[in-house]
Parts: sequence; structure tokens; C-alpha cells
Amino acid sequence: MSLKKNSIFTLSLLLCLGLAACGTQKNTTTSKKETKTEHKTSKIKKKISSSSSSVTPDPNASERPWTYAHDVYDAGIETYRFTKWEVRGSSQKDKKALVLYCDVTNNSTKEQDPSNVFMVVHAFQKNETSDVQLDPGTVSLDNNGNNPLQKYDDGLHNMLLPGKTVKAVMVFTLNNDKPVRVTFEDPEFNVIGVKNYNVADKMK
Repeated sequence: MSLKKNSIFTLSLLLCLGLAACGTQKNTTTSKKETKTEHKTSKIKKKISSSSSSVTPDPNASERPWTYAHDVYDAGIETYRFTKWEVRGSSQKDKKALVLYCDVTNNSTKEQDPSNVFMVVHAFQKNETSDVQLDPGTVSLDNNGNNPLQKYDDGLHNMLLPGKTVKAVMVFTLNNDKPVRVTFEDPEFNVIGVKNYNVADKMK
């Protein structure tokens, strides 16, 4: 092979190697971008999944221990997450009502009645002589004669499907403006949690 041909061959070889290297670098960059995109997509999917309002129904949900902590009442087959509270006018004349908003989740594999919670959650308020248990109540109607909390009432009283979560309210008719003590019980009706509400602040 002549010197001239040898130089041309060497130049061609170097050019091919250079193009191959550029291609590899481009592929590596593309691969990194794809990996980053996949990771970002995975995080978005995970976030969407974690914000879902459903849980996997558990056939053994009734065996779970009942607990109350940080506004979450886990009663085995159902979990009540209390999100906020307020005082509204009561349907009873000249009275007020304590409204407790909550998200209710059916942990079991069967339909459940969230309103059964009134069997194990009670509210108490003192008067001049006694510590009185408050009755479940309803709020006053709006100007159109409708219950302003109807969808939340429905959430509490409609049968809840397995694994699903609904927004609901628990309403208690107040006797006065003194603090309200709400108790949470276990299956044997032992108190496992207490929450106090200073309703006077909401009445101002």
C-alpha cells in the first residue's frame, strides 16, 4: 500500500471512529433523558396513586385493633379521619349544632353503614348541674329550604362500598356554649380517645 493510500485509509478510519463515538455519546445522552423522563413519570403515577380515595378491601379488617390518635379514629372495618369542625345553627329552635367533618373509609370486603359510629362516639357538655350526653342532630335549612350539608349527611347514612372513601359529617345538638368532650370507644365500649372542642370560640 502506498503512503498516500495509507494516509487516506488512516484518515477514514479515524473519521469513522469519531462518528461512532459521537453516536455513542448521543445515545447515552438520549438514554439519560429517557431514564429521567421515566423516573419523573413514575413519580407522577406514584403521587396520583397515593392520593386515591380507595383502599384494598381486607377480609380480616374486623380483627384490626381500634385506635384513636391525631384526629384519626380507626374502628377496624372503618376509619374516620376528622378534617375540620364548626358550629352552625341547629334545626332545633334557638339552638346550635357542633359539626364534625370526616372522611370515612370502608376497610372491609362488605358494604358498611358509617352512621353506626354513633354507637361508639359520644359528645358530652356540662350544664349547671350535670355532664350531659348530647344528641345527634341536624343543622338548620338554608333560605331555599335545603339541608346545606346534605351530601355529607348522605355520605354518613348511605351504605359504603368495600374499599371506598366518602366525605361525611357527625352533628351534635349543643345545649350551651361550654366546651364539648367527644369520646371514642373500642368494641367493648371502653374509651380509647378524647377530643375537646371549645365551641364558644366558634359562636362569636
